[in-house]
Amino acid sequence: MRRLIVIFVSILIALLALEFQAQTPPAQTQKPPQTQAPQTPPAQTQKPPQTQAPQTPPAQTQKPPQATAPPPPPAQAPPPAQTPAPAATAKPAGPDPLQLAEDWMVRWNNLSNYSLSFEGKEVGREELVNKMMELYAPDVVAEVPPHDDDQIGPVILRGSALVQKWVDKISRTQVRLLYIQRRQTKKQFEGTKLIYASPLPWGGVGISFEIIAAWSRREDRRKFTGPGSVFLQYNAAGKIDRLRLYVGEISEVTAL
Repeated sequence: MRRLIVIFVSILIALLALEFQAQTPPAQTQKPPQTQAPQTPPAQTQKPPQTQAPQTPPAQTQKPPQATAPPPPPAQAPPPAQTPAPAATAKPAGPDPLQLAEDWMVRWNNLSNYSLSFEGKEVGREELVNKMMELYAPDVVAEVPPHDDDQIGPVILRGSALVQKWVDKISRTQVRLLYIQRRQTKKQFEGTKLIYASPLPWGGVGISFEIIAAWSRREDRRKFTGPGSVFLQYNAAGKIDRLRLYVGEISEVTAL
């Protein structure tokens, strides 16, 4: 009997052990994480664009036409900035015609402004002649009044050598040279010296002006005067290429 009880208890313990084992979950072995390959997204099928049917706008209640105000005048845009043209090469200023005329007149009138020594020698005359000849080019052509009572018409001088002989003769035979420019008065202008100037086609400038000539003969001091004019052509170097000295209606000045 006792033996049966022990067997029964043993069987009961074995059944309880089996039931407890069945309820306990088995220990799981952890596997290392596996690197998953990147999954390629499935190709998407593009749907064709759908044409939308034009929507009919809702009917609007028409309002009576209203007088529209005139549109404001369009704003004027500022003129575009103009690019300044490149400055032309500045040309040197030409000689002043008035100054050229004054210079010729002063040197001419100074031809008789020299003195005589006690021995009768001329002091400073050659310097005055050379000062006058500084104005002329070597190949100057001069048309001058005659110095012979029997000669008719002007005298033509070619070259500075002949012109210098003529100037030298003037300084020896004439005194009290007083050549003045004629002046003109009109309206508010009183005693204005008129100089006529023109650029020359071959370069240089030409000037002309009216004069009243007056001089005395050295040998007898007889005084003469007459109206005239001077024509001068200056080359590009500022020297006189051509000269025309005209004195007409020469008359002797006598005391009353």
